[in-house]
Amino acid sequence: MLLSNIVVLTQSSSFIIGPIAKVFGAIMDAIYNLFSAIGIESLGISIILFTVIIRLLMLPLAFKQQKSMIGMQAIQPKLKKIQDKYKNKKDAESQNKMRMEMSQLYQEHNVSPFGGCLPLLIQFPIIMSLFQVLRNIPAYIMSIKGIYLSIIASVRGVAGFGDYITSLNEAAKIPVKNFDIASNDKVIDLLSTFSSSDWTKFTDHFNSVGDKIAPLVNQLTDINYFLGINLADKPDLMSIGLLIPVLNVVVQFLVSKTTMSSNNKNMDEKQAATNKTMMYTMPLITVFFVVTMPAGLGLYWLTSSSFQLVQQIVINKHLKKDKK
Repeated sequence: MLLSNIVVLTQSSSFIIGPIAKVFGAIMDAIYNLFSAIGIESLGISIILFTVIIRLLMLPLAFKQQKSMIGMQAIQPKLKKIQDKYKNKKDAESQNKMRMEMSQLYQEHNVSPFGGCLPLLIQFPIIMSLFQVLRNIPAYIMSIKGIYLSIIASVRGVAGFGDYITSLNEAAKIPVKNFDIASNDKVIDLLSTFSSSDWTKFTDHFNSVGDKIAPLVNQLTDINYFLGINLADKPDLMSIGLLIPVLNVVVQFLVSKTTMSSNNKNMDEKQAATNKTMMYTMPLITVFFVVTMPAGLGLYWLTSSSFQLVQQIVINKHLKKDKK
């Protein structure tokens, strides 16, 4: 399918994020269709494979960022000597000499103080595009969108449909922007945020056509279920859904610890203390987001963090010689 033929109003139209999200959406759609063709309609498997593929594509950026970081840390003692040398010399000539010596040091060791920033700037729109695809699955996976369209077609002719759907949007914590009951895409935007309990209320309200929409809702539920967890729901902390936030915390802590252990050498005490604080606070920040998001996004985060852990171990080992 050509990207130019994918026209869905609910896709992002942002200048940079929109086109990237469309490419990622096409990858996600292809993965889902591949498994669907062999009888496996699983959003969980699609998210995991999709995440691994994207992380593999981003690997060169991660490698470049880590290499730059290690290079900068390796020359920190020499940089500090230069800075101490001109510590009390604030005249323009001395400051120029300091900058020249620092620049020469960067060139000798083939590092740049901005080398770690560029990969981060490049990764930001990529991460935002990933989030855009994963938070709006029906806009990018056409077969799943088709199920939503069938549900809408079944209930659109029921009396009071417009008023009821509009009231649901108005009552939502995050209402669909520019909601239009006549637009199937806007209605899908709303329905795609439904949890299991929301679908139960929806089916009960339209019980006159329940025989039509119940099988479709069940199909969506089956697609969203992964290892006993409904990826459309927030993690249920009293069930197996607890694994999503718990595993995220554990893996994120290991990622932070692995990253900090390779970076703390050549750092002063203040920087090392800051890194240690981050090592314990980042997992807590992670769990906060994971328990407030649908489990599908938590699964993405867990897969991404697990990949990052393995990636960090491999990169640390590979760059050990460069660091020496």
